[in-house]
Amino acid sequence: MDSFWTERSTQVVLALIGVLVAMRVVLRLVSAQSLVGRFILFFWHDDARHLDRPLEKGHKDLTLQTMDSTLLALAVVFLIVRPFVLQAFYIPSASMEPTLYGRADGRKDRVLVNKYVYWLRPPRRGDIVVFKAPPAATHGGHDEDFIKRLIGLPGDTIEVRRHHAFINGQPLDEPYIAFKISTGMMADYGPEKVPAGHYFMMGDHRDASFDSRGWGFLPQENVLGKAMCVFWPAIWPPPPPFNNHVQPDEGVGPRHITLRLLK
Repeated sequence: MDSFWTERSTQVVLALIGVLVAMRVVLRLVSAQSLVGRFILFFWHDDARHLDRPLEKGHKDLTLQTMDSTLLALAVVFLIVRPFVLQAFYIPSASMEPTLYGRADGRKDRVLVNKYVYWLRPPRRGDIVVFKAPPAATHGGHDEDFIKRLIGLPGDTIEVRRHHAFINGQPLDEPYIAFKISTGMMADYGPEKVPAGHYFMMGDHRDASFDSRGWGFLPQENVLGKAMCVFWPAIWPPPPPFNNHVQPDEGVGPRHITLRLLK
């Protein structure tokens, strides 16, 4: 995934802010009744959409105030809320199913990520975390965001047997694993001790997750935030049976609300 300033959505918002600033500057220099003034006011004031209605300085002043409020709101959301508080992410793969869906030809969940919670407390075991993938995870070192579940904390001894996690020799309670797990690639791992300042991450769909078993421990500074909730799609057909080889019939069956908090 691109960096914050090169993401397409970021560039679109910056372009809209630029257009808004240009309109405000021009409107300040022209009269409300001029052709340019009426054109700009057309997007902001109902009277400007009717040629038989005269436009006055009051229309211009009110529109300039509205523009200022809009720019302030955009600045707060774009420069403060999105980078430091909340941000939306989409699920790019099936590695977190059935908790989160990311099918190439079907449902792609969108989650809202809390970016300040880890300023208040450290990450906890079981958190669903969005993070910058380390170079070993992207086969080339390009910037990409991953989402996995935090399994191992600094100092833990991690072992994986048949895809199930053991922490310091004890099996971890993992109710979020719903697919039938087979043996295969990365079915077994460790034991390895998680170094200081690092975490051990795994996907809920263990057979389909490329995670810390393959690319190692996650540095603490790569953590972006905690996934709070699924906000899109709002309604979706029921999930597929818990079988790795069964694809969901997305056109059949009663729909259900997918909006939910994540634990």
